[in-house]
Amino acid sequence: MKPSSLAGHICELLEILLHDPRPADHLIDVFFRQRRYLGSHDRRALAESAYGILRHRRLLQTLIAGVDEQKAFAPAWLLAAYKIHLEKRPSESLHELALPLSFQQIKKLADQNAAEIGRNHPGVRCSFPDWLVAALQQQFGAESEVLLAALNQPPPLTLRVNTLKATREVCLRELQQRGYECAPTALAPAGIQLHKRTNLFTLDLFREGWFEVQDEGSQLIALLLDPKPNWRVADMCAGGGGKTLHLASLMKNRGEIFAFDVSAPRLENLKKRARRSGIHNVRVQALKPNETPQNLHGQMDAILIDAPCSGTGVLRRNPDAKWKITAAMVNEMAAKQRQILRAYSPLLKLGGRLVYATCSLLAEENAQIVEDFLAKHSEFRAGAAAAILQRYDLAKLAEGNQMILLPHRHGCDGFFAAVMERV
Repeated sequence: MKPSSLAGHICELLEILLHDPRPADHLIDVFFRQRRYLGSHDRRALAESAYGILRHRRLLQTLIAGVDEQKAFAPAWLLAAYKIHLEKRPSESLHELALPLSFQQIKKLADQNAAEIGRNHPGVRCSFPDWLVAALQQQFGAESEVLLAALNQPPPLTLRVNTLKATREVCLRELQQRGYECAPTALAPAGIQLHKRTNLFTLDLFREGWFEVQDEGSQLIALLLDPKPNWRVADMCAGGGGKTLHLASLMKNRGEIFAFDVSAPRLENLKKRARRSGIHNVRVQALKPNETPQNLHGQMDAILIDAPCSGTGVLRRNPDAKWKITAAMVNEMAAKQRQILRAYSPLLKLGGRLVYATCSLLAEENAQIVEDFLAKHSEFRAGAAAAILQRYDLAKLAEGNQMILLPHRHGCDGFFAAVMERV
């Protein structure tokens, strides 16, 4: 595709992304399905540019406002600012894109000093909402800016090998023989990281259930539950089932896993993934909001509550979400998380293990939820996360009863998980 045509498609996609409240990954997928003529190279270029602009939107709009405030939401201007200030392309090279900007406008845009504009304003410099910057500064101090920078980086493509079908070594060798550059993950024992993003869903190994696409941090959550093959386990917010399938492989396809969620369509996807993976110890059941499976009270050896949250830990994948999350939304999520923990914890048997997890970075959804629950439920106590993770040589990730994963420290998405035991 010619550069001008590609630029036109990017602007068309940006117009949709800036005005449609639905998640960007869904909108991009729909955009591509409606334009089957786009080749893989063009799709990759379109997606990378769109996500890059969403990641740095606030800085780009501030640069544009220095030339013309009325153009801050104009897709063509955003693309021009992105090319000049993020991709570092010479301004004179933009003529091939045939953007509706004059030479003088492009020159003025190029003359804007991004470093100076963001010098005393981390929200502009890092392209994040001020309230979120302030919250992370309060939690992480001087480390917060490194964290924000890491959240603006594209995530790597990471796989979790289905150990019911292959070892990591065998899967790694098969991928390398097919020409994929990849290596074992640093922390997750069944993980493989691809050096380049690519579509693996048409690969025979994927169709045969050898692996799932799953972030390395997400893979570590199931390890903290450390389920045994004869256990009965409940995954209370199973969703599409990434962690459910991991639990099944850790249990060697034995025992029982009850996968619950309020979204029936997502559970249908879990059923398909389980069949592909050769997993048959998972029972799937949709729940109504606030419904608790009464027949299972006190029967679970372990419970995973991967609670719905703000998603601030996975902004590398969903850069559009940082402009949709609000402080009020975080408070609403925290109330929902407390309710979920209260409702589902009674399913745990005496001596059982409960792992509460989120993909949030915010203490209001993490440590504060756990501390509040333990203070109000004397039948539970904090568990020893290090002792559990030692089995996988990962005790270094534990802090008391918690595991906190951060992109700038661990190279994965941001996750929080805490272990509790019923005593």
